[in-house]
Amino acid sequence: MRKRVPLNAIRAFEATARNGSVAKAADELCVTPTAVSHQIRLLEDFLQTRLFNRKNSRIELTPESSATVANITSALDLINDAVLTLQAQEEARTKLSVAASASVASLWLMPRLSEFFKLEPEVDVNVRAFMNRREGETLEAELRICNWRSHLDMQVEPLLEEEIIPVATPELAAQYGNDAKEILAHAPLIHVDRMQDGLEGTYPDWARYLREYGVSRDDVTHGPRFNQASPSIEAARSSFGVILGRSILIERAMERGELVAVGESYPIRSPYYLLSPWKADRARVINRFKDWLFDKVGPAARVHPT
Repeated sequence: MRKRVPLNAIRAFEATARNGSVAKAADELCVTPTAVSHQIRLLEDFLQTRLFNRKNSRIELTPESSATVANITSALDLINDAVLTLQAQEEARTKLSVAASASVASLWLMPRLSEFFKLEPEVDVNVRAFMNRREGETLEAELRICNWRSHLDMQVEPLLEEEIIPVATPELAAQYGNDAKEILAHAPLIHVDRMQDGLEGTYPDWARYLREYGVSRDDVTHGPRFNQASPSIEAARSSFGVILGRSILIERAMERGELVAVGESYPIRSPYYLLSPWKADRARVINRFKDWLFDKVGPAARVHPT
């Protein structure tokens, strides 16, 4: 098996040969003279040859080692240049952290991010998903998408609004003759429990929605229950029942025809806000992302400040 060349020892030898002094080499390498001498002895043992002739406090290169110094110096310079190139490439990339609820991150933000990557290929976006308001307030992130009025010391800008729409698969709707009243009165209901998420927004449950729209049924609390929107939407797409869908989370499923509206949208819309630093060291990349995000939302969906 081929032995590995001790690179640290080679660096110690090259620095000593170039400076003509163990002490100067130690200063350059930020180590002690003893450490440099130890590395040189290791290299001599590895090569089974003497590298320096030692005369009292002076050292001189042997004729054999003297012939190699220039090549070793050149090789170390090549290694240094290669490492600096890698460092420059890494620094050229810009990182940006964006926090959003797990559902918004997966169902609203992620389908759009590929477009941003095409526009800004040098920016690496780190998406941080949170499960509740406490996590959303404490996660380390430069940008936050929230549906509450945060007390964090950050700039708060209205981003978009969402509405609540009862939806089901076309197949399930067809079982009830595509009649909204029949669907709401008799189709299985899918529930999303929001008691623990700490988020704001007007999210009616089925009892409230059906009561306000004058639909009567005895089994309003029955049906599968979920504590997050994403699995409940998957259940609706699998025809488990009807769900009160949040518009920004179900829009892609509705565009693809996987879910269709089976009733009127709830009359109260819930706002979302974009939180960003008041002053940022990397304001340019943050503003580029914000401009892109607002462009994707479009003026029609933007929240209008009250």
